[in-house]
Amino acid sequence: MDVVRFERRTSTLNGSLRGMIPPPPAVSASHSADGAKDVARSSMSSVAAAMRYRDVAAAIDWLCAAFGFQKQVVAASETGVVHYAQLTFGHAMLMLAPVRDTPLGKYMKQPDEIGGAETQSCYLLVSDADAHYARAKASGAEIILDVQDDDFGGRSYTCRDPEGHIWNFGTYDPWQGKRVGAQRAQLAGRPSRGIKRWALVIGLLATMVASGVVAGGMYGALRPGQRTLEAVAKEAEERAARAAQERLNTQSSAREAAEHAAREAKELLGRELTAKETAERAAEQAAKRMEEERAARADAENFVREARQELDRMRDAKDADRQEPGQLYREREARELAERDAEQARQRATEEQSAKEAVERTAREMLEQLDRERAAKEATERDVEQFRRQASEQQGAREAAERAANEAREQLSRERIAKNAALKTAAQLRRQLSQVQSTDQLEGGPFGGVESPVVVPKPSPVQPKQKAKTQSPQE
Repeated sequence: MDVVRFERRTSTLNGSLRGMIPPPPAVSASHSADGAKDVARSSMSSVAAAMRYRDVAAAIDWLCAAFGFQKQVVAASETGVVHYAQLTFGHAMLMLAPVRDTPLGKYMKQPDEIGGAETQSCYLLVSDADAHYARAKASGAEIILDVQDDDFGGRSYTCRDPEGHIWNFGTYDPWQGKRVGAQRAQLAGRPSRGIKRWALVIGLLATMVASGVVAGGMYGALRPGQRTLEAVAKEAEERAARAAQERLNTQSSAREAAEHAAREAKELLGRELTAKETAERAAEQAAKRMEEERAARADAENFVREARQELDRMRDAKDADRQEPGQLYREREARELAERDAEQARQRATEEQSAKEAVERTAREMLEQLDRERAAKEATERDVEQFRRQASEQQGAREAAERAANEAREQLSRERIAKNAALKTAAQLRRQLSQVQSTDQLEGGPFGGVESPVVVPKPSPVQPKQKAKTQSPQE
């Protein structure tokens, strides 16, 4: 298996899968699935299925475990996120790509977005449908059609994978028009030429690409009027910078939207908590006031009861005075005692009221202080969290910009090297041409190095301009 890690992401090249396929360093021999190696040699096809998954990494592991696919190429970023993969099943190829918002993606839907339906499905050839059925079922595949004999003389079944895609597996070989068991004897001694064929094709393609690049570089360096390599390198650097800036802007917008939603949620939660605490404090204060009023009412009732009792005693004493002359003095003393008791009771009530008010003021001040401290703590925590997020965002943006700048510098260095090589080649060609012209002049003159009196044709008006451009070493 070739694991390709890359950081630069393309825009899927007009929405197709080409933009997500990294250049493979080599084509490795694909491993066969259970019992399908010999069968698939006779079923090679230029058709490769392409399927989209929300979680490409999980889909790779599940397809390999349940159906017997083998990993050929897995393209992942530096953070380990898988963006593309190629799986093999015998000589069949399956390309996996993530579900993205691309020009092609708007014409495609996942099964769970259209009620579990599929507009097409894959059929894969296996040697033992029953064994493959048991393996897929044990791995959690949803069996749609049970394993059974089909109309072509083989056995097959149909199932769904975890993201709803429909798969068909059977023993009927549509290339041979017969069952797998009937063709195994014919396939036993047949050599595998697929690997050599692929290696030859890739070698030829690599040679053609290298030749085209060298020829294009020399043609661009020698042809007048073409853009210089510095302009091409600068344009490539600007494109890389624009792409990096667009990625940063997209990530920044998404991050700001998420932070705004989080802040609104936190503010709403804080308001709800504050309202709840205020209601609880108001309820506590109301309960306290009710208790205090109840106690004051009980004290007032006791005082009125005592006053009535004292008044009754005084009335009785007055009646007794009328009967006994010595009672007048005792009545006066009792009245004075009652007045003193009433005055003391009023003082105690005043002191208790003052103490109660002082306690309430102290409690309110403590609650206000506690609220201020809590608000200050929450503000500090929010500032710290916001600072951490900003630091993380700045670090991510700085790393992305540095990576883009490094890529641009490497591209510029490679193009400068190519330019220098092309300029050296052009200089050599000009020197050789100058030598040939000098030799021709020396040998063509009949007077030993003096030019022969040959009439030189008058150059056209365009020739001096072309000569000046040819002699310019910068072009």
